[in-house]
Amino acid sequence: MRTWLLKFARGLGFYGARYIQLRRLCWGLGDADSAQPIRYLSTSSQADREDEQWIRADPSIGQIRNAFAPFAWSTRSGQDVTPQQRAWLDGERSRGIDAGLTIPVQDSEGCPAYLNLFGIDEAAVRDLIDARAAELAFTAAQFHARAKALVPVAHWVGHGPKLSNREIECLRLAAFGQNVNESGQTLGISGRTVEFHLRNALDKLGAPTKIRAVVLAFGTGIVAAQA
Repeated sequence: MRTWLLKFARGLGFYGARYIQLRRLCWGLGDADSAQPIRYLSTSSQADREDEQWIRADPSIGQIRNAFAPFAWSTRSGQDVTPQQRAWLDGERSRGIDAGLTIPVQDSEGCPAYLNLFGIDEAAVRDLIDARAAELAFTAAQFHARAKALVPVAHWVGHGPKLSNREIECLRLAAFGQNVNESGQTLGISGRTVEFHLRNALDKLGAPTKIRAVVLAFGTGIVAAQA
């Protein structure tokens, strides 16, 4: 995947590229939580130094969830960015990168992804978008579909509280709207036992309610990482 990504980027005149998939956006979570990457692949020579916090500072993340078309970005832009994002852009510029191209992919499971190509000037990026936007979007979607099967979940995902298989099952059924008795029938256990497992899950997650526990477990990837 990395070899293909580098060939694709250089074939368009860029130095390299990154692929990032974000976790699902859930209500009740802060912006930082909703922007956590769950998959990541880089052609950069600095890839071993790029961790979760650095990736989350990428200014493109703020546009990804509502974007469908490729867009350009510049390290020299006067755009309104946070100090962390400004440091990210400055770091890219120190590597000789002036601008780049972001190609969003709206995943059917609610976990959007994007290809971030870097290296050429902003005017050239905009010309490329004008000429080949549909092709770029289609290629990024194909790459993402394959990456979901081949690129593992990032090592920083799922380091939170460990839920048992039964706790995960009870939370999943709660997410589907089943009450404790219905969940008990589905799992072949009593409703009281379901309540016991849900209470354990709430305690581990530090959640005051069952709804909040479901949001945290699924929205932050704890359940997905252990499934």
